[in-house]
Amino acid sequence: MKAAVMTGLKKMTYVERDIPKPADNEVLVKLEYVGICGSDLHHYETGRIGNFVVEFPFVPGHEPGGTVVEVGKNVTHLKVGDRVAPEPGKTCGHCEFCRTGRYNLCPDVIFFATPPVDGVPGICSA
Repeated sequence: MKAAVMTGLKKMTYVERDIPKPADNEVLVKLEYVGICGSDLHHYETGRIGNFVVEFPFVPGHEPGGTVVEVGKNVTHLKVGDRVAPEPGKTCGHCEFCRTGRYNLCPDVIFFATPPVDGVPGICSA
């Protein structure tokens, strides 16, 4: 798959990356759109936001949309062909916040395109 990668401040290129394999509770999404927001632009121009410092190469983008092309064996509410707009963060699913629907407060969230985590990889928790 092609990925847009920052190789330095104000420098971008495309690189080929392996297509990831979804785990049992994940889906693989063929990304058709990825929004670029203020944080992406800030990373591009300055290489950081607060304590989050970009290490190159870095993939920006955390506002994706696309089509499910593969589902893990434990996924029951999505199927191949579904069009989705995935959440940009992967949470634990087990803490009090996740269990009570406030997953945005999960202390273990892995947020895409926030250093050191690359932008949307095309694989998402279901």
